Amino acid sequence: MKTFETESFWINKKNNSCIKKHIIDAPGKSEALIKTIYSGISYGTEKIVYTGDVPKSQRELMRCPYQMGDFGSDVKYGYINVGKVVKGSPKYNNKYVYTLFPHQTVYVLNEADLILIPKSIPLQRCLLTANMETAINGMWDTLPSCGDKVLIIGAGIVGFLMAYVLKSIIGIEVLLIDIEKSKKQLAEKFNFNFKTSIPKDYQANIIYECSGNSSIINTLSSHIKDEATICVLSWYGNSISKINFGKEFLSKRVKFIFSQVSKVSHNRSKYWNNYSRRELAIKLLNDNKLDYLIEKDYINFYDLPKFFSGIDKHKKFYCKVVNYKKS
Repeated sequence: MKTFETESFWINKKNNSCIKKHIIDAPGKSEALIKTIYSGISYGTEKIVYTGDVPKSQRELMRCPYQMGDFGSDVKYGYINVGKVVKGSPKYNNKYVYTLFPHQTVYVLNEADLILIPKSIPLQRCLLTANMETAINGMWDTLPSCGDKVLIIGAGIVGFLMAYVLKSIIGIEVLLIDIEKSKKQLAEKFNFNFKTSIPKDYQANIIYECSGNSSIINTLSSHIKDEATICVLSWYGNSISKINFGKEFLSKRVKFIFSQVSKVSHNRSKYWNNYSRRELAIKLLNDNKLDYLIEKDYINFYDLPKFFSGIDKHKKFYCKVVNYKKS
């Protein structure tokens, strides 16, 4: 059987990483050989994996679809990949596809797991797909509607995309909050209402927590209406949040939802699955404004160990693009 050499990015236990070479088999029936063009770094999640902060109780539950190895040991992790099919059926051959494969130069997947990228959408923009899925799932978990007053805490990629999909609802009021003043200029390009702190008397009936800061939740108690919903879109890893449930959260009958994206919200699971939701996410990316969310300076695949060694030194906001050109 014919084989191919490939290279992939691995995290060695924690706070260390490398590029490994290995051999893969040629694609079989109903499979495709894919050459990666770009992959994306899910900054908050991959930082938790790199620093070894995945809780032991969650190691099996938080595995990504094509992960190799285990958290706490050597692991190949990632789930944002745009590639070109170099060997496959006529439907996919020489086409560009979106997949959930980790950072790897060449790989084989079942064609049923590939999503064709529309010609109208630039390949780099498709790296926002996973975050757009998170925003869609957040909407489905909370079911916002006309007249709702909404707070979004954290103007990262997820926060911006959450505001983006919510703005499509007529009559909804959305306020995006982030302590970084520099994000105001970008928010204005999207015509979002933006502030660096929550106004003193502002009360919302839906709050989306997208900051990644576990200490934020307790500060929201004075900004909630009766029967409010707080939807957590962050993954805190091993971080612990101190929450005073004995005050407003109790008396105002607040509902907490942790909108974990690996499962489609129960409100839409009769009609959608992970694959069709992913197709929807890509369709929603057909807007040139979304390119503002993408980092202009790409990271070369072979520089990933260097990038992750300085994981706390990078700007946390823009979508980080990994290219696969050999220098």
